Amino acid sequence: MMKFKLINNEVTDEREEALTNKVAAECYYIMIAGTLVCLLYGSLFNNGVITSNYLTFPILIAWVWSVYRAERLAVSAFGGSSMTVLGCLLVTGLITLEMMIVNYQSNHNVYHNNPLDPRYLMAWAVTYMLYAPVVFFMNWALTELGRYERRRLEKQLDDLENEE
Repeated sequence: MMKFKLINNEVTDEREEALTNKVAAECYYIMIAGTLVCLLYGSLFNNGVITSNYLTFPILIAWVWSVYRAERLAVSAFGGSSMTVLGCLLVTGLITLEMMIVNYQSNHNVYHNNPLDPRYLMAWAVTYMLYAPVVFFMNWALTELGRYERRRLEKQLDDLENEE
């Protein structure tokens, strides 16, 4: 059986891995609770309509909480994790899919209600090519930030050992 590896995860020790998993679990609970609140709000007060705008708030809250909580637990928030090339391509595809769904919903009259219209298909290719470098650059920047943080942590640990 062949497995597709989408993320490279480099962990310094078991303590850091356990604390990172704890932060991730807390963020998962925040996301679940936020999504349930959005579902409840949409069904009770908004005629059953749940827009993606409501779902961005739990994502933002979970992201801010993960950075805050990782800092409080003294875990490197930008550890050695990075996406593989396949992971970057998949994320770019998901971004493109989301944007093109909204594009088709907004401009279906322009495409004559045909998802195989050449203009619509060309927009898929152009959107993917525009966002692929952005995703790869952000992945590279986060990887370099993680390496910098790891070097800084190792330097701090070496300084502590030398003081003793």
